[in-house]
Amino acid sequence: MSSLKQRLITTLVGIPALLIVIFLLPQFGHLAFALVATGFTILGSREVYRIIKLKYNVIPNLPYYFCGLIPLAAWLSNILNQDNLTDLIFVFLLILSFSLEIFRGAKEDKPFENSITAITVDSIALIYPGYLLSYIIKVNSFELVSSYYALFLLCVFSNDIFAYLFGMAFGKNTRGFIKASPNKSIVGFIGGLFSCIAISAITSIILKLPLQIYQSIILGAAISLSANIGDLIESVIKRSAHVKDSGSLTPGRGGALDNLDSLITSAPLFYLLLELFIK
Repeated sequence: MSSLKQRLITTLVGIPALLIVIFLLPQFGHLAFALVATGFTILGSREVYRIIKLKYNVIPNLPYYFCGLIPLAAWLSNILNQDNLTDLIFVFLLILSFSLEIFRGAKEDKPFENSITAITVDSIALIYPGYLLSYIIKVNSFELVSSYYALFLLCVFSNDIFAYLFGMAFGKNTRGFIKASPNKSIVGFIGGLFSCIAISAITSIILKLPLQIYQSIILGAAISLSANIGDLIESVIKRSAHVKDSGSLTPGRGGALDNLDSLITSAPLFYLLLELFIK
């Protein structure tokens, strides 16, 4: 099966499945969606650990599934109306990792030889995908949360698909401008950008969101740009460890981290811009 067919099938299955979870299971502050995000965060964190271990062969201090506590904290903070709970859990886990290294590092053949690397692995996994992805759960604090979730996901996925389609159809002579991902093209980037802006504006109108047209345009552009940066960041990480995919969770798209890369970096920007525009 071609890469295009695999990507389309995964997208055509993934988007409706997520929209069903969002619109049909909004109970308990969209707990179902929060659990989906938490599950993907845990899987993504496991892949981060695996990739970095391939590069440095170091054992982190925290189990990878601890990273799932951060998006859960983001959901719970909205339920309890406690804005600082997510930051509290994040800082606690970060300090816990540092503290554990005080004792674990002392037991090495060469005490503390790998301490910086071990702490760095934990820190990266807690931030990426843990903390950054938790921002999509924070969207729960807005009214019309289901519609905002839909807007965000449609923008991210449309950017990916249309960038790929435009790049394949018209961008062969504009590839190679970014070494981290040589197959990406300028034409694909522009196609994804304008498609994302259009989807943002159209979806905002259809769902009757309280956004001005210029705000929808800014949201679309910001999601597209940050999503592309997220994709490139993951490419850099994988290239550093000499791996092609982070895993094999979904056909045509690779592992959990391959599916999350665009969401991880665009979620914080989406939430912060919404907060600026709406609140």
